Amino acid sequence: MDEFDYIKNYFKPLTNSAARELKDDAAVYKPSLNKDIVITTDSIVEGIHFFGFEDPKLIAQKALRVNLSDIASMGAKPLFYNLALNIPKSKVKKFIPKFVEGLKHDQLKYNISLIGGDLTSSLKHINITITMFGHLPTGGAIPRDNVKNGDNLYVTGELGLSKIGLENFNSKSHLFLEAKKKYLLPEPRVELGMLLRKFVNSMIDVSDGLVQDASHLAFNSDLSLELDINSLPIPIFSNLITKYIIDCALYGGDDYELLFSCDPINEELLKKISSKKNIKITKIGFFYESDDKKITFKNINKKPKKISFKHF
Repeated sequence: MDEFDYIKNYFKPLTNSAARELKDDAAVYKPSLNKDIVITTDSIVEGIHFFGFEDPKLIAQKALRVNLSDIASMGAKPLFYNLALNIPKSKVKKFIPKFVEGLKHDQLKYNISLIGGDLTSSLKHINITITMFGHLPTGGAIPRDNVKNGDNLYVTGELGLSKIGLENFNSKSHLFLEAKKKYLLPEPRVELGMLLRKFVNSMIDVSDGLVQDASHLAFNSDLSLELDINSLPIPIFSNLITKYIIDCALYGGDDYELLFSCDPINEELLKKISSKKNIKITKIGFFYESDDKKITFKNINKKPKKISFKHF
């Protein structure tokens, strides 16, 4: 099969009416009145974001979910996505059928559809780029730069688990099964993001490490932040030292949990939402005004390290 056969046989069944049966050069979508469209793009690259020997179904789901996490951090509802897949000719036949299985699974799970994209060959590595579209009420998108002085900082789930999974991926110990699953298959907080939209001030997803992503909220809002290390929601491993786990929580990436600022007056409401959705929400710091914009650790006389993940 050539690229057009793969598109017709595998990707066309994943589309909706906006894709126009993939016959045209672009999709066409008419947004509803009083709605804003939210658009995000993320790439995952073999050797950087995934090893390459994983089940292609999991790779597809991770590619979708890192984008869904960005949509969730804006408080939006996901609608559909574009896909660009660059893959070596030697991998096409085995990769694409299982890859499409993963796309189909998460399309049903998150009620989204494919509307177009591009399929090309590459020399060596698999590169996957997804552009995700969502919508929300006009003016309702949650920014990164609207933290208020005195806001508390909250985070969902646990921190550091994905980093631990990555660094212990080749371990045969059953103790790392959950951590490896977290690395392979993140869980975007889509429904929770839409609920939080109504009363949080700023929000971001934790993709590059807590310290780095929290600094975006603080510094973009011209505020400082005090983090309470003793309050961090960290996983428990009997075979790992606590300092290592905390470092993974502070500086490890790929957690894809929601990190947000909120007025303390809403703390009881957050507890109710946490209980209703069965998702842990933890207060881990607070924002304040200072002449020197900085991040500090509560009751600990040391500065955060500058070791969060960067591509360049």
